[in-house]
Amino acid sequence: MTLEDNSNDKICIAFADDSTITQLLLKTLIAKDQRFHLILEADHGEMLLEKLRTAEKLPAVCILDLYMQPMNGIDTAYAIRKQYPEILLFGYSTSTEPKDIKNMLRAGVVAVSDKNAVNVSELLEKIYDYLSIPK
Repeated sequence: MTLEDNSNDKICIAFADDSTITQLLLKTLIAKDQRFHLILEADHGEMLLEKLRTAEKLPAVCILDLYMQPMNGIDTAYAIRKQYPEILLFGYSTSTEPKDIKNMLRAGVVAVSDKNAVNVSELLEKIYDYLSIPK
């Protein structure tokens, strides 16, 4: 399994979100952004973990919604962090509760964006900027 799509130098990305509208927005805007390539999508954390287990290629980045059933974004982040520590995690949620944000950061996401304040294009820009920072 590899983390990059070297054939076209795009950043491989995955997401888990139970909102059909958010899924459509993510799929559409990722497809239009030449920097990214969507390789996995899921309705919830369990589905994402199963897809990661069987993936030929791992994403460099996963976008996680907080409130999903049967497995939420926090539990999903902990599981991904344990099994795939090289994947960067970004939270994208309607919750602005400090405890929710704190719990997502504790679980291993590098940043949490508010769905109500940050549109998908801004989220993708934030992800690209984060990945562009020299490590």
